[in-house]
Amino acid sequence: MPIIVTSSASIAGRTLHTQFIEHYSFEKTGEYFENNPIYEYQTQDRLIKLLITSRKIIEADHLNEFTTDLFIFASKHESAAKVPALLTHSTGNWTMEAKFGGHPNELGIAPAFAIKEALLELHNQKTRLDLEQYDVSLEVSHHGPTNLNAPIVFIEVGSTPDQWSDKKAAEAVVNAAMRVASTKKRYKTVIGIGGGHYAPEFNHLLLKTEYAISHIAPKYVLDTISESMIKQAIERSFEKIELCVLDWKGMKSHHKEVLLQILEELHLPFTKVRKLLRA
Repeated sequence: MPIIVTSSASIAGRTLHTQFIEHYSFEKTGEYFENNPIYEYQTQDRLIKLLITSRKIIEADHLNEFTTDLFIFASKHESAAKVPALLTHSTGNWTMEAKFGGHPNELGIAPAFAIKEALLELHNQKTRLDLEQYDVSLEVSHHGPTNLNAPIVFIEVGSTPDQWSDKKAAEAVVNAAMRVASTKKRYKTVIGIGGGHYAPEFNHLLLKTEYAISHIAPKYVLDTISESMIKQAIERSFEKIELCVLDWKGMKSHHKEVLLQILEELHLPFTKVRKLLRA
């Protein structure tokens, strides 16, 4: 039973929550969470719950009281560039810094199938809803929560109050979340290393191949990357990891040397993302 989570602490969270109820036949269950009603929606073969928390969504580490096979967080995205965007990613802190929720050096459980399905549907919705001003992209694994006992996927709208209150953009996120909640699809699953925060090479991988990706470690964390964190990325992936895919041009030479040694010690096969894209 998937659980969709929004937050009343943000404009986007409130907009998204309203759009779930308006576009799908969610009904009140009679149960409450943080004094807010819990809703549910029955598909042909799945029951989906919808709840809203008063906490910042990146700080929603308190949801382990719920039993679920997937947490879908529908939330805002914020960036200095203020680019309108529809985004999806897994959670985690690759370093000792945990400025935006979660624990240091801890990754959430990443559902690669959910990230891929969300990205595909966000692209569909961009066209369907005429949201051409919005970029659609992956992000690397970042921010909290990281300690939940079930897989976590974030699906976001950004990056300013204008977009957070945009009902059409919220509808795109809602439809992507509902596709994720309803799907049974599974894919060949990899972890990714290298490149920038919005992972352009890995976007191409998901859109053009049958691969899905769970955790991505960007180039800006590679100065401190360790064998234990790469091992954690493998272990904290919902699906079995078959391969590590490297954004070879998105790494410095000394990072490559360290990573190849770690991957060999872990006996994890690896390849370059561009090689898979040419296959």
